[in-house]
Amino acid sequence: MAKKPVKQKKLLAHKNTIKFGSFERRRGLEGWAFSLPWIVGFLLLMVLPLFLSVRTSFYQTKLTDPFGFDGDSQFVGFDNYVEVVKDPAYGEVVFNSFLESLYKVPVVVAFALFVAVLLKQDFPGRTIFRVIFFIPVILAGVIMSYLFSDEVGSISVFSTLTSSQTFGFVYKIFGRNIIGQIGTIMWASSVEILIFLAALQSVPAILYEVVELDGATAWESFWHVTLPYISPFVILNCVYALVDTFVDARNPVMSLLSNLNQAGNKYGVAAALSWMYMLATLLVILIFILLTRRWLR
Repeated sequence: MAKKPVKQKKLLAHKNTIKFGSFERRRGLEGWAFSLPWIVGFLLLMVLPLFLSVRTSFYQTKLTDPFGFDGDSQFVGFDNYVEVVKDPAYGEVVFNSFLESLYKVPVVVAFALFVAVLLKQDFPGRTIFRVIFFIPVILAGVIMSYLFSDEVGSISVFSTLTSSQTFGFVYKIFGRNIIGQIGTIMWASSVEILIFLAALQSVPAILYEVVELDGATAWESFWHVTLPYISPFVILNCVYALVDTFVDARNPVMSLLSNLNQAGNKYGVAAALSWMYMLATLLVILIFILLTRRWLR
């Protein structure tokens, strides 16, 4: 008699398994349910705009038909890409963009590492200073533009400070253009600082104790212990800074794309230029990773 209830329970469990699926299946369905909003957003906000951008690059578009679906725009094939290649003005803007990144990325990464090393030290108010350096990430880009730009708004905090009588000599030594970039560098290095902070905190303290027993100074321990240990994070920040520089709204290519879009009849050329610029950017990043992969080990 005792075996009968056990058989009934097994039958019920078997029916529930058939009706609702196994535990792994239910967990899988729950995972898909949580992932579905992201998948829908990725398809609508990433894949669809990319497809429309590629399609636009093959059309001579009009305002009434920007994507070439209504027949008002004319299919021109690769003519937009040929125009971008043949026009020296486009090449000059792209070259200036890469040239700007060539000096801005090392400066941003070096500044972020310097600040991260300082913020790792134990001193009063360290948490407040960490928050201050992360504020540019929290604030909107428009607000930061008002703070650091001479051309937007009526007050430029950084330029006003450096052009005062106290710091006016800096302009005479380094020039106005370089000084104007300092605020941008401070703004662009916030995420890199956080990454370096996490990297510095992951260095085992015993390594510093060993080199200190050998008589190494703080400078020597930085070059022989800290920097080799966090070298993968240096590469990561360089790649991040490269991408951030290439897509910056003040980038010459981004400004040119904005002007082409405002023209109203250059959507196809703007799309072709953006895709060629993206491929060139990916090529630069790939070359950089190949050249620095020995430091990733």
